[in-house]
Amino acid sequence: MHGHPIHAILSDGPAVLIPVAFAVEAWSWTRNDTATQSLSRVATRLATAAAAAAGVVGWIDWLTIPGEHPARTPATIHGVINTAGVVALVGASVSPKRRLGLLAAATAGLLVAAWIGGDLVFRFGWRVRPAEEAEIAEHALAEAGQAKAFEQARQDVADFERRKTFLPAR
Repeated sequence: MHGHPIHAILSDGPAVLIPVAFAVEAWSWTRNDTATQSLSRVATRLATAAAAAAGVVGWIDWLTIPGEHPARTPATIHGVINTAGVVALVGASVSPKRRLGLLAAATAGLLVAAWIGGDLVFRFGWRVRPAEEAEIAEHALAEAGQAKAFEQARQDVADFERRKTFLPAR
């Protein structure tokens, strides 16, 4: 509820740079020249820096999630997977011989963590202002005995998701 979180802005960097670093390293294995090896090193370090920045602000954002909020557990898993990815990226940055495997692991982890991050936004509405406002209004209406409007809205959204999206049905 404090505006646009910086984590959402910074997460685009590693989402692009980690797979690029992996692709460049895979390409460098098909060639044996210093130019592609240098490019791989630079791409890996850029991915590492971007992931570290997104991770730091992501954990700061995580601290603001109330313990009882349903987004807390998936956000924790999301953060742990991404932190493991940062560790893999640091390893890839300092160990050229292990770089391909570590970048492959970081890329795989990124895919899983990104899916969970999408769930945090699209299922839980975490850091989506209208969703947070609706959550507050729903609570107030439920206390006033008028929860049916939100029950119908939830059903309408669930029906839409089932018919029109790739989200699992609830």
